Amino acid sequence: MFPREHGAYGQLLFPLATVLAVGRRTPSALMLAAAAVLAFVAHEPLLALLGRRGPRAAREQRPRALAWFASTAAGAAALGAAALIDAPPATAITRAALVPAVLAALLAIVILSNREHTPAGEALAAIALSSIALPVARAALVEWTVAVSCVAVFAAAFVAATVSVHAVIARTRRPPALAARAAGVLAPLGSIAALAALAALRLVSVVAPIAALPTCLAALGAALVAPSARRLRAIGWTLLATTLLGAALLVFAFG
Repeated sequence: MFPREHGAYGQLLFPLATVLAVGRRTPSALMLAAAAVLAFVAHEPLLALLGRRGPRAAREQRPRALAWFASTAAGAAALGAAALIDAPPATAITRAALVPAVLAALLAIVILSNREHTPAGEALAAIALSSIALPVARAALVEWTVAVSCVAVFAAAFVAATVSVHAVIARTRRPPALAARAAGVLAPLGSIAALAALAALRLVSVVAPIAALPTCLAALGAALVAPSARRLRAIGWTLLATTLLGAALLVFAFG
């Protein structure tokens, strides 16, 4: 009953771990982070209950899926409520939570329209998962610009990585896949340009484009070279290493 999308674990946990390392690990921040993890786990049994994993899974796994969903959803709700009660700046946290709430609603529409596995759908999922760190950062007493910077870095890096991986897969399945490869090139370039523009407007720190640069460069290289999909494991490890480097830069700059 655990989520099958392995890359999504990193898209959730890397930003959470980073903002907790940057800020203070207050009880409310830790409870919100735990609530986010439980909510993430709850989505797999929910998909099974809704028949999104096939009619056989919905029929045979219904009791187990119902138990998993009820326990994880209840745990997430309880921890989230307790975090808001415990946190002194509850209003700031609630406002920050509106961002992932809106993105989650958009993602639900994408899932119901069977577009969650498209490059755009997976990019939206990456942004939504990264944004969950925003209210956690506020609960950890992280200053707003720093919190937004951390979330923006991971969102940009994950979007670049997601689109470039799709380009590699498309190059293997439907060569020459020029459109997919062009998207794989534009995504990392656009991510860095967007972060630089936000930094110029003082909406994020100047550190943001620097921290996202390693992953975006790796994603750009993957899209340009577009090796066989058999190299996806190596590409994945490279993207993981560059994401860790970006996280380390954020912690060094803001911690």
